[in-house]
Parts: sequence; C-alpha cells; structure tokens
Amino acid sequence: MDKSLNAADQRRLLDALEKAKGSRKKMAAKEEEQRWQPSGESADLAGCLAKLTKGELSAIRGHLDIKGASSLKKQELIDLLADKLSAMLPVLLSKMDEARFRILKQVAGRGGRAYLPLEPEQLEYFKQRGLLFTGTYKGNRTLLLPQPLVKSFEAADSPALRETVRRNTEWIQLTQGMLFYYGVLGLAHLESLLKQHTGANLNVTAYLAVMEDALPYYDNMKRTAHGFAHYRVWDENKVLEAHRIRADVPLYPFTKSQLKLASEPEFMERSAAIQAFTGFIKKNYEISADAAEHLVEECVYAIRSGEMPNQVLEFLQSQMDIADLELLKAFMAHIMILHNSTRQWELKGYTPDELSASGSGKAAAPAAKADVIDLTTRKSVGRNDPCPCGSGKKYKKCCG
Repeated sequence: MDKSLNAADQRRLLDALEKAKGSRKKMAAKEEEQRWQPSGESADLAGCLAKLTKGELSAIRGHLDIKGASSLKKQELIDLLADKLSAMLPVLLSKMDEARFRILKQVAGRGGRAYLPLEPEQLEYFKQRGLLFTGTYKGNRTLLLPQPLVKSFEAADSPALRETVRRNTEWIQLTQGMLFYYGVLGLAHLESLLKQHTGANLNVTAYLAVMEDALPYYDNMKRTAHGFAHYRVWDENKVLEAHRIRADVPLYPFTKSQLKLASEPEFMERSAAIQAFTGFIKKNYEISADAAEHLVEECVYAIRSGEMPNQVLEFLQSQMDIADLELLKAFMAHIMILHNSTRQWELKGYTPDELSASGSGKAAAPAAKADVIDLTTRKSVGRNDPCPCGSGKKYKKCCG
C-alpha cells in the first residue's frame, strides 16, 4: 500500500478493490448461470443459433470467413450459418489438434450430447465456431453438438483428416515447447526448427492458420509482430535483442521429446535447485507445499525473463518475513544456485552455468536497479558496501 496515502484514502482504496473483486465474482457467477440454462429436447442447429446474440453470430461468421454478410439481420444470419456450418465443418476440423478433435468425437459418439469438464475459454472457443452449445438437459450439464454437425463430423472423420490433426498437434506442441525455453521466436527460426524436428518442410500458410486457431484455446502463448512468444514474456524486443547480441551462440539443442514435454499444461522443470529451494521454504515457514512451489516457480519465471538475483530477493522480501541476516544469506545462496541453473530466455535456452562452462556466452545485459536491504542496519546496500550475504566481497562484486 502507498504510504503517502492517509489512512482514510487507504481504506477507500481497499474498499474499492474489494468491490471490484466482488463485482468480478458476481459477473463470473452470472455468466456461469447463463451458460448452463435449461435446454430442451431439440438438437436443431438453427434453434441453437437462435439463442445467441447478433454479436455471437457475427463471431461465428468471422471464423467461417463468410464474406458479404455483415449487413444481414439476425434471422437472416441464423439461416445463413445453419446452411453453411455443416459444409464448412471439415475446414474447421483441419485446423484443430487432437485435444479439440477428440472432444468433438466424444460428443458426436454419444449422439451429440455429453458433458466434458472444459474451462470457460475452451467452451467459448467451440461456441465462437458454432460447434458446441452449453445447457442443462434432464438435470445435468450438457454439451450439445447439433445433429447436422454430428452427421457432418462422422462424414469428415477420415484417415486423411486424422493425419492432418496429428500434424497440427505436433506443430502446436513443438511450438509451445520452444516458446517455453526460448521465450520468443520469429517465423524464420520457427520454420527452421520445425523442419529439423519433424523432418518435413513447413507449409507456413497452413502453420499460421493452425496456430492462430489454437491461440484462443491455449493460454500459454501469444502472437507477436515477429512470430510467437510465451505468454509470460512482457518485452519481446528485449529477448530478441539479447538473442541478436548472442548471434554466435546457437539455440540450445533441445530434443523433440523435451519440447513436447514442456508443452504440457503447468509444466515446470523439477531441477535439484528448485526442489532444494522449495524444501528450504517449507522448512522455515508454515506454508503449504503448493504455496512454496508457487513462490519458487515465480522466482524461476523472474530469472527466466532476465531478472537478477537481487531482484528475485527483493520479490521474496515483499512476500515473506525474512527476519534475520542468517536467513537472508540462506535465501541468497538458494537464489544464486537457482539463477545459475535456470534456462533463460535471453540466453537462448541455456543456463548461465552451461554458457560459463562452454566459454561461448556473452555477459547478460544489466538489469534494472533493485534495492536490497541489509537487515542488520536496515539500510539500502550500496554497490561498494560489503555484500549482506557475508562473503566479505563488495556488493557489486558479489550478489549485486
């Protein structure tokens, strides 16, 4: 909280934040209630489309790339989409990966009605393409694939389509894995790496169509002016500039299996340094294993994005009560080991230890200044002061 605010202003600010949080919860609850409204027996496509707003229908039209229909009235748009969707379903399927294809296959295989536990953004993905509709049927939450689409799906499901879906899955997984380790990649690098890992030339047009269609469904990557980036990269130009500075350093040669593993949701490398730091926090604080792991994971992402050890310590000082100098030293020791063993975006997927051992790395760009407090004196540590870790060296020659 900003200490320049008086007590009354701070109270008003806290009240406003609580009200905003309460409003978001109410809005989410209202959306959830609306999503699972009772639905009737009918599995008619036009009837399902009629329950959507004009804006939602326009979104479906956009995903189907139907031109010259922006001026249509709602009923005219419903009739047009009901007529076009079944015929255009194979085009939509040709952009999907196995996860999304399998969801539609499961619902179609159960006669067009089934319940699968999907996240709101995943449900929205299918809704915006006019494929799955949510509701409560006979007292149970249900996903509905209208009967015309069930028949169209069954007709389109072929070995050729399944091979396209398999190819898309590999493209998406490899891209997610590469962004996890490298942070940002331009299309030229992506094309070269995908050719290397798949053994085939990349159809860039098809690849971009597949990736653009995947972005709303997966929340771990984003489109950039240059190509694609991991969702936690805040400054893509900074990462790309660091890659340019190290032009003589090749991207770390991850294997195909390593990249696919890194594409899995919530993936985080469980290195010895990470496990040791997590155990240290759990030992010294009354904190759950999940909370300790989350703190260390945030430290890893800070390091991965280029933060220096003193900035990581500053983050932990803001989150935890580091009560004495000995504890501070222990924290800094763990942070240094974690920093030097973490694969970093600006280092092209290498750890500082690996680049140091190879002798091929250039020094990291200086990070923004972040104060570290010496707990014995309660004063900010200057660059020429003794390092608070107790090494005897000047701060600028040690942890700074």
